[in-house]
Amino acid sequence: MNKEIGSNFYLLESKDPEYNLLEQNKIPLDVNDYSFYYSGRNALLAIIEKIKATNTIEAIWLPYYYCYTISDLINHYFSNIKYYKVSPFEFTKTIDITSFSNKNDIVILNNFWGLSTFDYPETDRAFIIEDHTHGWLSNQSLNSKADYCFASLRKVYPIPLGSVVWSPNTKEKLDYYQDTADEKIENAYKMIEDSTLLKRQFIKNQSLVKPEYLLSFIQGESLLSFSENYIKPKAETIDLIKSFFILDPNPIKKQNLECILQHIEPSKHFKIVKKEGYTPFGLLLLFRNYQVFDSFRIWLISNQIFPAHLWPNNKVLLKWKYLLNIHVDFRYDIDSMSYLVEKINVWVKNNV
Repeated sequence: MNKEIGSNFYLLESKDPEYNLLEQNKIPLDVNDYSFYYSGRNALLAIIEKIKATNTIEAIWLPYYYCYTISDLINHYFSNIKYYKVSPFEFTKTIDITSFSNKNDIVILNNFWGLSTFDYPETDRAFIIEDHTHGWLSNQSLNSKADYCFASLRKVYPIPLGSVVWSPNTKEKLDYYQDTADEKIENAYKMIEDSTLLKRQFIKNQSLVKPEYLLSFIQGESLLSFSENYIKPKAETIDLIKSFFILDPNPIKKQNLECILQHIEPSKHFKIVKKEGYTPFGLLLLFRNYQVFDSFRIWLISNQIFPAHLWPNNKVLLKWKYLLNIHVDFRYDIDSMSYLVEKINVWVKNNV
């Protein structure tokens, strides 16, 4: 096998040890409580349109630190957008939505890295939508009291596209779709699907050079950003999402992170974003200095470790604000985590 850590998923088959490891941890979710969409962007748009169909909404509140592709989409569709302050890297304070919104508003709460918890009144408040893309099957995801929740599952599982929507309070399926064509989303699906197939060949068979699957993935991502509809996915796509979404990736992440945290050397240059009793989206390293951040990122890439710079388009008025995520999911065993720690520790020793 070719070895690398991070980056996009490759296709898994039932015979793969990675799949068998993931399948050992299942959550008893009722599939009848969930609706399925191609992307988190599409899902959120459908939720808002569903709420607006029967309610007059004065303002839609977004966190000031959020996925910029979603923010751009919502700003394109709606004019009544407002922003509220939030700390994406500290989790000691609970957001008080009543301090800025009223019952004629929509408030979107983001579960940052699976470490957020929310507390708000059950009635006489704004409509609450929780985004659990980086916290699928986290504490807040499983115990939400929101009007609607959604999550983009392609960030968690080896599927080309796919997101879920559920209504914790009513248990009613959203089933709100546009009866139209969306060639952009379907072409994006095909290109990203092709990239997972090509990457599998690269990882498992060593038969392809990396740029072939990366190009397909980048082209698919570009098409996805132009999709502004919320059509129902094809039946085979829904079946694929259903086959994964009850499989809990968090126990394996927890095990891998425990290995990392036991052996990683401390550095004055980064902080590890974590929360006692919670399993984060991945290994989250927060930097203060961009040049140092970039040198660390380049060092990792040179060693076949591919981190993600999370939401660089946000203007964060914080001293510590450059965030890297490194995937530590079911694709990786303890040997891989030891390799990751070794390379991080080399960088730490060379950058005192």
